[in-house]
Amino acid sequence: MLKISQRIWRRRRHERYIDLTGTDRKRKIAELFVVLIILAFVHLISMMMLEGFSFEDAIWFTMTTITTVGYGDVQANSLPGRLVTILLMYLFGIFLLAQIVGEVIDYRIDMKERKRKGLWSWNMKNHIVIINTPDTDGARYLQALAEQIRKTVSLEDYPIQILSPNYPDGLPTELASLGVVLRQGQPEGRAKMTEVDIENAAFIIVLAFDANDYRSDSLTLDVLDQLEQLDLPGYIIAEGVQDENRSRLRAHGADAVLRPIRAYPELLVRAMVAPGTETILEDLFQHQGAHPRRYEVEIPAQKWGEMAARIVLNGLGTPLGYIDRANNLITNPDAAELVDGSVLFLLVNHNRIPDIKLVEQCVTEKG
Repeated sequence: MLKISQRIWRRRRHERYIDLTGTDRKRKIAELFVVLIILAFVHLISMMMLEGFSFEDAIWFTMTTITTVGYGDVQANSLPGRLVTILLMYLFGIFLLAQIVGEVIDYRIDMKERKRKGLWSWNMKNHIVIINTPDTDGARYLQALAEQIRKTVSLEDYPIQILSPNYPDGLPTELASLGVVLRQGQPEGRAKMTEVDIENAAFIIVLAFDANDYRSDSLTLDVLDQLEQLDLPGYIIAEGVQDENRSRLRAHGADAVLRPIRAYPELLVRAMVAPGTETILEDLFQHQGAHPRRYEVEIPAQKWGEMAARIVLNGLGTPLGYIDRANNLITNPDAAELVDGSVLFLLVNHNRIPDIKLVEQCVTEKG
């Protein structure tokens, strides 16, 4: 007890100038609490010996005195008993309890501040890690991405942690309100990666710094190289600015590679819940490969499934939807649904685009 007390009092003079870490502060609280328990125990034994209190009365008197409640139903009557109470409880016990309460309050304030500024270790499991922040409207994009994740049934309960050098004063309120937390820092080194519990992550998303700068791929490759060395079980999704770098990103451990299309964070979410579909959706944004095409043809009343089958069997493409007589766009109707419209949408290949006359002929023939 004496050694602990000496260590506590010796540090008091300079600790006011030190920003204690959470671990240091918890250790200090524990030490103060041990000293307080010892003082209370010594006082309890003293009251039993000096005042003849029962064990229950001694505990009651010690607790009501140290907490300054003082009901007065039990009190020290002898001079030795009063001196011991003054020395142990009034001079040291009450002061120690107040200091413990102060340290606990400081710890909670410090904890809240560290969490806000991204300096807290969250110890997460089965979560989503997002590495980097887009340099243009990064907060808005991250918010849109987080909102999409929260709207996806299979992902809505996943914790989300961002590793980024941005936001030194904490995440924007709109982003934090979605249950997103920050770990401040550059994605460099094994230690920084483990700070976001990346070995326990279910999904790891590596965003491109600049969606229009091919040099962002070099930074993404550096991150993937670090992740590859950790041999992680999580599903890794990386953004690649240049299509030529896709194979390199995959070779460095990316399970899925996407173009950084900032207007559609849904692509990243699709890559998590249904791997492979993101590539199909991504191709729709370019003319090369498969892309949707509009055909203004008369669609006489018929079952959608029968018409769609004829179109596919004739190698004209894949029907996606149509515009009905009320000018409503209908996508993926039921096979048995009767359709009647004036515009048809087909998914076609850029090097095999069917002529509108062939489409019209296939649509109008029945049976």
